[in-house]
Amino acid sequence: MDVFRQTLLLPSLIRAVERDIGQLGMDMFEIDIKVETLRSVFSILTPIVGEIKLKADEEGWKIKAVDPAHVALVDLTLSREAFDRYDVEPMELGLNVERLLEHLKGGRADEIVMMKLDTDNRLVVSMSNLTLKLPLVDASGFSDPKVPNLQLPVGLKLNSGELQKALKVSASISDYITFDCSEDRIIMTSSEDLSSMTLELAKGEQYETVAFEKPAKSSFSLDYFSQLMKGIGANRDIVLNIGNSYPMKIEFDFSEDQGHARYLLAPRIEST
Repeated sequence: MDVFRQTLLLPSLIRAVERDIGQLGMDMFEIDIKVETLRSVFSILTPIVGEIKLKADEEGWKIKAVDPAHVALVDLTLSREAFDRYDVEPMELGLNVERLLEHLKGGRADEIVMMKLDTDNRLVVSMSNLTLKLPLVDASGFSDPKVPNLQLPVGLKLNSGELQKALKVSASISDYITFDCSEDRIIMTSSEDLSSMTLELAKGEQYETVAFEKPAKSSFSLDYFSQLMKGIGANRDIVLNIGNSYPMKIEFDFSEDQGHARYLLAPRIEST
């Protein structure tokens, strides 16, 4: 091979070697997952934040995020058993979940989404005959919130649909909702000026008691609470924990118990 030809080929060979080295150095992230499962994950997160830091390891996904005002927090895990394929090395990825959720809206529930990283460190999302290449979000400045271990005096198990009844009426009355929990009854109220809403739930009929140490009462922003309920959905079994002017804790499973989520919502403090 003459020198002139070698000179022409050398840059191409260098680029090819650099590309191969880059591919070898890339962290492995290739997954297959049902649209319904992925949509559930993103729907739970978006009431809190639009962008998240995803921690992926051999056990599955772990996501913690707090809203900009530090009023609401979400702590979500999804086990590797929820995936049809899971080839992942431990890593952290910044994702725009609002954007991803928008792209998933047209997919069938049982359709498979394939996600991987390309050589340009973009997220490649393939679904049916659609392929998207999206830049990752810089997650270096994202907070890693600590989830407090709250020991709240009242624990209730109920269907989220029971709470939706109060939310629909309260929205036109007030900007907050109050939970007053006694041993055998939950009373939810909203009031402003001459208007008020009261919804009573009876123990054994609309809910079960998981724990009860003493009565508890707290008020919460109706806007935030309504957003969290959208993330939970209208017909899901939840465990609700309440204290006296303490954050509310809501926990629930999803995706056939292969995912678990926890919301914390700060109480509304009366101004003095």
